[in-house]
Amino acid sequence: MVDTLVFDADDTLWENNVYFEQAIEEFVALLGMLAPLAPDPLQVQRVLTEVEHEYIPVRGYGSRNFIDALHEVFRRLYSGTDGQAFSLAIEAIGERLLRHPVEPMPGVALTLAALQERHRMIVFTKGDREEQSEKLERSGLRVFFERIEVVEEKDAPAYQKLVRRRSLKPETTAMIGNSPRSDVLPALAAGLWAVFIPHPHTWQREEERVDPHHRLIVTQTFSELPQVLSAASIRAGD
Repeated sequence: MVDTLVFDADDTLWENNVYFEQAIEEFVALLGMLAPLAPDPLQVQRVLTEVEHEYIPVRGYGSRNFIDALHEVFRRLYSGTDGQAFSLAIEAIGERLLRHPVEPMPGVALTLAALQERHRMIVFTKGDREEQSEKLERSGLRVFFERIEVVEEKDAPAYQKLVRRRSLKPETTAMIGNSPRSDVLPALAAGLWAVFIPHPHTWQREEERVDPHHRLIVTQTFSELPQVLSAASIRAGD
């Protein structure tokens, strides 16, 4: 049977990317104050994508790095000599992002309580270790998990290292998350089961095509996990 559950955190246990989307909207509105030379919103998004493409491999993920990226976007788009007020406004956007609510999504707490009775449970996420650990504590969900693992990138080698480090059996371990790129595809590549819970606000960078697979389960709500995992256990025993 599936006896170990490995959970993504952001946008699986609690809302996350929607707050980054709000921060980007605030940032675009801020740059709109540069009229009549305000950049087009699509241009802002293009430059932000470029900066993140440059920053993430070097600096990693996390809210603070995202805020630094906004500052860099402003520097690339602003040709004036006095940007101090804008810099302070960007920091204010960042403070709101860092303080955003960390509340479990509907059904998460009750479902984790039910699953805890029969499964070993681990959080496996990427980003800033301190930030992710603090969010788990703020969520009130820490009590359900044996441990939290925070890595720089969630690719197939990272899952293989997790399996070895925690003495897991891939054939009886399921990764649960919303991201095709970081949760579903690398877990399958590492020999684990994957439960894909699509989220309407998944970060575009995390989207990839997900094809049918004999160890893949797709479900629309977190609350359905006990049922779909029972079905997976039956399939694993066949």
